[in-house]
Amino acid sequence: MPAAINREFEERFGVLLLDGYGITETSTMVTLNWLHGTRVMGSCGLPLPGLAVRIVDPASGLDVDFGQEGELIVRGPNVMLGYHNKPTETASAVRNGWYHTGDLARSDRSGFLTITGRLKEIIIRGGQNIAPSEIEEVVNAFPAVLDCAVVAGPHEHLGEVPVVFVVPRSPMTVESEALIAHCRERLSSYKLPHAVHIVDSIPRTGSGKTMRFKLVELLKTS
Repeated sequence: MPAAINREFEERFGVLLLDGYGITETSTMVTLNWLHGTRVMGSCGLPLPGLAVRIVDPASGLDVDFGQEGELIVRGPNVMLGYHNKPTETASAVRNGWYHTGDLARSDRSGFLTITGRLKEIIIRGGQNIAPSEIEEVVNAFPAVLDCAVVAGPHEHLGEVPVVFVVPRSPMTVESEALIAHCRERLSSYKLPHAVHIVDSIPRTGSGKTMRFKLVELLKTS
């Protein structure tokens, strides 16, 4: 969960919100923030006891340094045996006992993990990789924004560029130039949204995951 939403929830309700990370293939939870002790806003916490996690370079399979982005892989007694009657998919997902989540993450030196996106959702702008969640974190901190999502938009010369869909916070309005100026102060130039689209809502699944493919389809028709 973006740090801005976490802070806003706690300020409004006066209740600690303990963010965590889990997936079906690992019998749900992998990491969790604890009720007591240090928390890192925007982080999904520390690995649960008995689990091992690594963050690796998707190309080489080698562990990345602290603070660098890579694919999160998990090993432990909670990892699935495989997909039913799907040996090819199982062999791709579980390698040498490690489940390859397909999720991008980074870790600080204390072991707190932050999920930064999905491998298949990475925006490649002129050869530079951009995680949508990094832009969304900044956009969500803009006072007039209630919700947002970033997807890859086509570009004639760069291949892909980040495009942001924004839900304004009533009764405010979102001025595209002001939002991009806000992003320019906090993001590298190549990560700046190429366009801003105002929408009534962000399509999500029942568990709250952004349905980016629907926004990509909306781009094609706009």
